[in-house]
Amino acid sequence: MLNVLHFLHILGLAIWLGSMVLWAVFAPQLYKIDPTKKTTDALRGYFSSVSWVSYFLALLTGITLYFLNESTTSNWYIEVSVLGLAGIVIALHSYATKLSAAVRGAFNGIMLLLALVVVYLATIYI
Repeated sequence: MLNVLHFLHILGLAIWLGSMVLWAVFAPQLYKIDPTKKTTDALRGYFSSVSWVSYFLALLTGITLYFLNESTTSNWYIEVSVLGLAGIVIALHSYATKLSAAVRGAFNGIMLLLALVVVYLATIYI
């Protein structure tokens, strides 16, 4: 059971981080070649859906692993806390549309750093 939860947790984190990185790489190029932004908006919606589903998979499996873990050296509470903070930052970035480009860029950097910390914390004891 724990192995399945670990697998699903890492899978959720990998897809979540991968979708963020992929969107960060392709979005600037899409904005240049899609003046109407119809394609870009459609892809943004798709990536957002994939990202949120994988985020919640990682969050739910992380919370479950936290409660099932009996080790005193576990870092699951830290990992789940950072994952929760990342979700708040992502929600602010996604739904606070009136932010300046500089603030949105700062949120992008914070999201990436938090995602990398979460992946590190999730894999450190596996």
